[in-house]
Amino acid sequence: MTVARGFTIVVSSGLGFGLGGAGFGFLLARVFPSYYRGVFPAGEAPWFDPLQVGIGLGASQGLSAGLAIGSVVVLAAALTERRGPDKHRLDHLV
Repeated sequence: MTVARGFTIVVSSGLGFGLGGAGFGFLLARVFPSYYRGVFPAGEAPWFDPLQVGIGLGASQGLSAGLAIGSVVVLAAALTERRGPDKHRLDHLV
C-alpha cells in the first residue's frame, strides 16, 4: 500500500464519518431538541441552540471515529500486504 493510498483512505473515512455524524446530529436536534437541552447544564438558557450543538458534536465525533476507523483499515491492509501473497490463491501467479 502506498502512502498516498493510505492517506486517502484515512481522510475520506474521516470526512465521510464527519458528514454522517453532522447529519445525524442535525436530525437528532430537529426531531428531539430536548435531548441536547437535557444533556448540557446550559440547555435551558435562551442562547442555547440545540441545532448548532447537534451538528457540531456530530461532526466532531464522526470525524474522530472516521479517522480512527480509517487508520485501523490502513493498518490492517498494510499488515496483510506485508505477509505476502496468500498461498492458497493462485491469482498472484498470473
